[in-house]
Amino acid sequence: MDKFKKVVTPKRVLALIILVLVLVFGFQNLNPVELTLIFFSVKVPLLVLILVLYVLGIISGWVYKKNDIKKIVSDVQKETKAELADLKKQVKSE
Repeated sequence: MDKFKKVVTPKRVLALIILVLVLVFGFQNLNPVELTLIFFSVKVPLLVLILVLYVLGIISGWVYKKNDIKKIVSDVQKETKAELADLKKQVKSE
């Protein structure tokens, strides 16, 4: 049971629910649509367009979160170095 709790987290359950909803929505929209970009037009099934945009959203969210975590780690390291320097000063003054 403990292993099950580690695998089935609320975040993963929510991600699975969202994925199922996106797939259901996508498969209900199989008709082709015309995608017009700057110089050309392409006819693609709406399902493909929905899935590509979903994947791009996941990738951009992951990149943003990764950069955010790097910033948090950097800030914590700076604070730790500052506190360590203060402690060293306190030890020397005593």
